[in-house]
Amino acid sequence: MISRKESFYNGFRLGFPIMLGYMPLGFAFGVVAVKNGISPFWAVTLSALVFAGAGQFIAASMLGAGASILSIAVANLLVNLRHVLMSAALVTPWKHLSFSWKMFLSFYQTDEIFAANISYYKAGKEVTVAQVLTLGFVAHSGWIIGTFIGALSGEQITNVEIYGLDFALPAMFTALLIPLIVDRIQIIVCLVGVISSLFFMELGFDRWSIIIATLISATIGLYLSLQKEKK
Repeated sequence: MISRKESFYNGFRLGFPIMLGYMPLGFAFGVVAVKNGISPFWAVTLSALVFAGAGQFIAASMLGAGASILSIAVANLLVNLRHVLMSAALVTPWKHLSFSWKMFLSFYQTDEIFAANISYYKAGKEVTVAQVLTLGFVAHSGWIIGTFIGALSGEQITNVEIYGLDFALPAMFTALLIPLIVDRIQIIVCLVGVISSLFFMELGFDRWSIIIATLISATIGLYLSLQKEKK
């Protein structure tokens, strides 16, 4: 059993690169929020209490367009349905945690934090509350700091895309994903997920494309794994 000090260190080590990746994305959100009529105070508050990258961008854009709170909530529900599948994958790594801790720590399960937690578990290491909490807190701080700076700079920035800030998140997630792909089945699942996601997006499914692609690739992965076990 690892010590609490080691757990904090592991959480910081895993969370620090994500924090660096979240800062430019938080900056971009801060700019977008201010340009859609959200005050810097509420932009930072939103990042502190919500912590949902794509969902926050959607909320800011919809608020700027005058959308209702209900429609914003429904849009966020759809775009974040993937978290149901992510939480299911954490059943085994978190089986020793109490229900109350699982509920609390679920707040920090963004795509990148989830990938870091899963890779840590698959490396055969013990997952502790201190490690998960530290990882989430460190990563979240980058998002909040970035939002704060972006919100204050909102009036001076006209287009965040010219700085390549919109590419930071997919680049970071790709870097976290690659070490997890270690055999033929995982390669197939990854390729099926990418291709089917792009395919359904082209068909106009938009936010549903990720959910559909995940279900298809996960089903294929399960089938191939069962076939492998039979041999």
